[in-house]
Amino acid sequence: MAKKKGRPPIDLRDKVGEILLHTEPLGPESLSPIAHYRRAINANLGLIDYIEDHSSGMPHYPASKAKHMGHLRRLILANLIETFERFIKELAAVCIDQLSNYVTDDRYNAFSANGNELIAHFEAGSVGKALCESDTWLNNKDISARFRKLLAPAGKDVWEEYLLPSRNQGKGDSKDDQERQAATLAILWQIRHNLTHNSGVLTGSDSMKLRVLTGRPVEKGRILVPTEEDLRYAKRFFSGTADDINGRVGKQLASLLGAIHDKTPMLIDPESKAQELANIFAMTIKIGTAEADPAAW
Repeated sequence: MAKKKGRPPIDLRDKVGEILLHTEPLGPESLSPIAHYRRAINANLGLIDYIEDHSSGMPHYPASKAKHMGHLRRLILANLIETFERFIKELAAVCIDQLSNYVTDDRYNAFSANGNELIAHFEAGSVGKALCESDTWLNNKDISARFRKLLAPAGKDVWEEYLLPSRNQGKGDSKDDQERQAATLAILWQIRHNLTHNSGVLTGSDSMKLRVLTGRPVEKGRILVPTEEDLRYAKRFFSGTADDINGRVGKQLASLLGAIHDKTPMLIDPESKAQELANIFAMTIKIGTAEADPAAW
C-alpha cells in the first residue's frame, strides 16, 4: 500500500516575509503631513460606520458582536494615536528639508539618528525623513525640545514657543488651552503604551500612571473597552490639536524662511516658496510680500 504523502512543510519565516509584498501606493495627500493625517484619521471612524451600515438588520448574537466591536475599537484607538504620532514626525521632517538647504548650524543635533541609522534610512529620499524616522515621538517634552531647537530664529538657541507646553510654558492668549492640550495628549500617549504593549489590559503600572495623569480612579486588572463616543471625542481632540500645531509650525517656518530671504534674497524665490509651503501645510502662507493659498488635496 502506497504511503500517503504529507503536506509539504511551510517556511513560516518566508511567509512572514511575504507580508511586505502586500502594499499599495500612498495617495498624493501624503506630500502634506496635515492632509495625510486628515485622510487617515477619518478612515478610522469610517471603518466603524461601514461595519454598522452593512451589518444593520443582519442576524447576529448581540454579546458576540459587542465583544468583537470592543476589540475593533481598541485597535482603532491605537491607530488614532499612532496616526497623530506620524503626523508630528512628518511635520518635523518637512521643517528639516525646508531649512537644511539654507541653514547649517547645530539645530539638527536635536535628532538622535546615528551613522548606521542614517545609512539604513538613506532611501528615505530626504534629510528630514532620515533624521526623524528613527526617533519615537511619544513624549511631550521631547517633541517640544526638538521643535524648539529646529525652529529657532537666527541668533537664538531655541524658538520661544513650546509646541506641547507643560504648566507655565504656554504662550499668549491661548496659554491655558495649550497646556490643557498637552496634558490631554500625555494621557493618550500612556493609553497608546497600554494598547501597544498590553493589548488594553490595565496592569498595575498602567493604572497607577493613568491615575496620576487623569486624577481619577483607574482600576487595574481590567481591559479597556472604548465606546464609539470615546473614539469620536479622541478624534475631535487629535484633529483640533493637529490643526493648531500645523498652523503654529507653518507660521514659524515661513517666518524663518522669510528672514533668510530678507538677508540673502538670491537664495529663495518667495513666490514659489510660499506656494510650496501653502500646499504642504494646507494653509495660506506669506513670505515677505508673497502670499499663497493652498491647493486642494
